[in-house]
Amino acid sequence: MLFSLILYIFVDYYSRLSLEVVKTNVDMKNTLFSSFFPIWVTAQTYKYIGIEDGLSNRRIFNIQKDAQGYMWFLTNEGMDRYNGKDIKHYKLNKDDNTFDSPINLGWVYTGSQIGTWVIGKQGRIFQYETKYDDFKMVYKMPNSLETISYGYMDRNDNVWLCRKHSILLYNIKDAQIHQFSNALHSNITSIEQVDEHHFFIATETGVRYTKLENGVLEIIPIETLDYFHVQVSELYYHQALKRLYIGSFERGIFVYDMNTQEIIKPEADLSDVNITCITPLDESQLLVSTEGMGVCKIDINTCKIEYYIVANYNSHNEMNGNNINYVFVDEEKRIWLANYPTGITVIDYRYENYHWIKHSMGNKQSLINDQVQAIIEDSDGDLWFGTSNGISLLNSRTGQWHSFLSSFDKQLKDKNHIFITLCEVSPGVIWAGGYTSGIYKINKHTLSVEYFSPYLITSVNMRPDKYIRDMIKDSKGNIWSGGYYNLKCFDLETNNVRLYPGVSSITSIMEHDKDHMWIGTAAGLYLLDINSGKYQYIETGIGTVYVNSLYQAKTDRSMLVRMAQEYLFII
Repeated sequence: MLFSLILYIFVDYYSRLSLEVVKTNVDMKNTLFSSFFPIWVTAQTYKYIGIEDGLSNRRIFNIQKDAQGYMWFLTNEGMDRYNGKDIKHYKLNKDDNTFDSPINLGWVYTGSQIGTWVIGKQGRIFQYETKYDDFKMVYKMPNSLETISYGYMDRNDNVWLCRKHSILLYNIKDAQIHQFSNALHSNITSIEQVDEHHFFIATETGVRYTKLENGVLEIIPIETLDYFHVQVSELYYHQALKRLYIGSFERGIFVYDMNTQEIIKPEADLSDVNITCITPLDESQLLVSTEGMGVCKIDINTCKIEYYIVANYNSHNEMNGNNINYVFVDEEKRIWLANYPTGITVIDYRYENYHWIKHSMGNKQSLINDQVQAIIEDSDGDLWFGTSNGISLLNSRTGQWHSFLSSFDKQLKDKNHIFITLCEVSPGVIWAGGYTSGIYKINKHTLSVEYFSPYLITSVNMRPDKYIRDMIKDSKGNIWSGGYYNLKCFDLETNNVRLYPGVSSITSIMEHDKDHMWIGTAAGLYLLDINSGKYQYIETGIGTVYVNSLYQAKTDRSMLVRMAQEYLFII
C-alpha cells in the first residue's frame, strides 16, 4: 500500500473547554467528521484580532493588503503587519516619540507597483523598504506644526498633503515636489480621481469638481454640486457608472450622477452617524461603514441601502461592535473591519456560521458538561453528546435538552460519568461506552437507562475491558465495540457476541467493506478479515504509531488516519 505523509496541524478537541458545532454536509450518523479535521472546524464566519493576539492598539485607522499577501493595520501606535498568524509592529518615527500619537497617523496606500506607503498628519511620508523590513521617512514638510487635513495618493504617483490654504504634491517615483494654492480654501476631507487631471474634492462644506494641470488647481463649476452644502467625510467614484457616492456627517449617503448631473438621496436613515468608509463589495454593491450603526450595503444601480453587518451582543460568534472606522474587502471577499474597541473583525461568508453550545451552571436546559468526548446524530436528527460528566440529548425540533448518567443524578453519584463513544444500535436506542467495562443502553423514547456487561452474555471466555473506546454499527447491522482488551462484534438478531482476539488497546473502528474492518490501536493500524478473524498490520514507515481516529471516503474508499504524533496518513 502507498502512504502519503501530509503536514498536519494537530488540535486535541478532547481537551477543549467548550464545543463549537458547525453545519456541514457530512453524515454524522456514523462518524464525527469534524473531530478528524479540526482545522476545518476552526473555519468560521467571524474572526477577532485584538491586542491579546499581538495587535499594538485597539484603534485602527486604515487596513490594506500588499502584493505579498500581508495585511497592514495603521493603529494608534504605528503600523502592524499580519501574516495570518503573527503580528509584527513597526514604529514609524524612531527619532521623535511624539509623532506616534493619535492625531499624527493618517493614511496607508499599497500596490504591486508602488509598494506600501504611510502618510502622517504632520506631513511626513514613509515608505516600506522590503530589503530592510522597515519604514523609511522619505519626506517631511518644513513646517510640521500645522497638520494636514487629508493625505491622498493619486494614480499619477503623487502624494497629496492637503492643508487649508495650500496643497503639496510629492511624486513617489522621482521625489519631485509641487506646491500650489488650495482653491477650495477649506479643510479637505476626501479626494477621488476621475481621470488624469480631474478630481472630486470633498471638504467640511461640500464637494467640488476640480482640474489639476500645470501646477494649478481649478474649480470647475457644476451647479448641482456648487449648491450642495454638506459636511462630507468620505467619497467613492464609480468609473463605469460615472457616479460619485458621498458619505456625510449626520446626513447619510448621497449619490451624484455625472450623466444627469443630479443628486440622488437613497431612502435610508443614517442621520445620526458619521460615514467613515465606502468601498466595493462586488461588481454591483458597495459597503458603507459608520461610527455607530455598523456596515450598510448599497446597490450601485438602484442606490437602495440595507443594513448588512450589525452587532449582535447576544451571540459569541457574530458581529461584536458597530463603531467601524474602516472596511477593506480582499480578493477572497473576506471583509476586514476596523472595529473599535475590539480591534480587527474579519468576516468570511464562504463558511457557514456556527452555534456555540456551552454548559450553563444550574441550567438543565444546556449541555451537561463542556468537555465533549463524542457526538453523534441519530436517525431522527437529534444530537447526542458524550462528555466528561454524562450524556446530553438535544432535540433538534424543540431545542430541549435531556441529560443522562451525570454526577447531578444523585443515584449515580459514585459511578463513572466519562463517556467517550456513542452508537445508535436501532432507532432511538443508543449504546454508550466510557471508562467502565460495560455498556449503557439508553432508550430515547422512554428516557430509560440499562447497564450490561458483554462478557456476561456470551459463553466465550472474555476478559472485562478497562474501558470502551469506540463503537460503530456496520452495514449488516452488527455492532462493533473496541476497548482496552477486546474487539467484539454483536449480532443483534441472534444476540450472539463474537470475540476477535489478537489486538488490544483499540482506539478506533471503521468498516472498509462487507468483509473487512479497519482497526486503529495504540500500537498501529490493522485491517481485519471479518470471516477468518485474521489481522493485517499496516506499515507506516515511521515505526509504531498511536491511531487517534479513522475516516474512509465514500467515493474512492481512501483511508485517512490521524495519529497522536501529529501525522495524517492517506491510504
